[in-house]
Amino acid sequence: MSKLEAMKERYDQIIIPEELNIRIQQEIQKSRIQQEEKRRDGRRNMFRKMIRSMEATAAAVCILFTAALNTSPVFAKEAGELPVIGGLARILTFRSYETEKDDIALSVEIPTIEMIEEDTGITVDEINQEILARCNQYADEAVMRSEEYRTAFLETGGTLEEWAAHNIKIIVDYEIKQQSNDYLSFVVRGSENWTNAYGESQYYNLDLNTGKIVTLKDILGNDYVELVNRSIREQIAERQRAGETFFTAEEGGFAGISEDVKFYINGNNYPVIVFEKYEIAPGSSGEVEFEITGGDQQDPATEMAEEETTENPAQISERYEDNFAVDSEAAKEFARQIKDATAQKDLEALAELTAFPVYVGLPGVDVVETKEVFLKLGADAVFTEGLLKSVEEADIDHFQPSMAGFSVSDGGTANINFSVSDGVLAINGINY
Repeated sequence: MSKLEAMKERYDQIIIPEELNIRIQQEIQKSRIQQEEKRRDGRRNMFRKMIRSMEATAAAVCILFTAALNTSPVFAKEAGELPVIGGLARILTFRSYETEKDDIALSVEIPTIEMIEEDTGITVDEINQEILARCNQYADEAVMRSEEYRTAFLETGGTLEEWAAHNIKIIVDYEIKQQSNDYLSFVVRGSENWTNAYGESQYYNLDLNTGKIVTLKDILGNDYVELVNRSIREQIAERQRAGETFFTAEEGGFAGISEDVKFYINGNNYPVIVFEKYEIAPGSSGEVEFEITGGDQQDPATEMAEEETTENPAQISERYEDNFAVDSEAAKEFARQIKDATAQKDLEALAELTAFPVYVGLPGVDVVETKEVFLKLGADAVFTEGLLKSVEEADIDHFQPSMAGFSVSDGGTANINFSVSDGVLAINGINY
């Protein structure tokens, strides 16, 4: 008997439990409804048996998965073609089906996580059920929206031929971002080709060593918000210089990450922040991503370099004794960051370049003691037209240090000054 035949025999001998859980019963019922719809359309439903190694004593989640496949032919998917995630877990397509009714096409692929190694203490049932519920909900609501659109289209004079030409498609699928023994990172998406308003994406980042969902704080440390915001602002400024377009703060552009910011973990174990289409840039940019390096999570090369630096104090980055010790390139780079933050009217970015307390020459303000108080002034108050013009036209290629430091200005009274503070460059005054 060949290995394939032996696998098939073990597969056929699996006993399907008489009492399935509520979730599986619901899926079976949905499958039957879909089968009846396809029969009325004259389409053939064929069961494709999955071919993969399976022991009769498989874990309960595997038995439930197999039961769903046996009793729901329209959901079946060739599992043997699907990727293995490291040696601990793999992702399978739990449901895969396509339907078309009233010229509304629906394509669905729902993933499920299966632990390969036993006795890991990791349970993924809750995550799998959440994914299943989310995908089903999106598909149902998307079909309903398309049907409402069709009704409105026909009631307002559209013909069936014109409707068919719309080629309406609804897609629910997933994409694996990270495959290793440490992390499983993937995204589940829902999209409708006739509208961008209802597209959804949910990212899942699972630590395969603990079985827990990974957060940005886990990867980058307690100061992750400040680290991520600073990194994204710097990357936006760099991309803008390269010709990319981003929305300004007034247009709803980047103003800092939220608690539910979306991210995945890439092959270097760095988090990649993801913004949806139109969120911080024009639609032509699609999804906008920013890789965040540093924090608590570092690659081996970085860790080795830091160890060497710790062992040899002479390799520690130079700190300036005074303004005259600052080289011209360092001063120019810091001034460029000031110009970028000012051009974007990004008060948060400007605050991160500032040493507090700081002088702010606005009426009734004078000295601002803390960053929090500075931010409360508001971007409209700080970034006056005179300051914006002066900073934009400032020549930063020919800085000359003084006892007071450096001034980013067109030569008028409005300027932003910076100097050495505690060994590093920082803004020490804003004049109007």
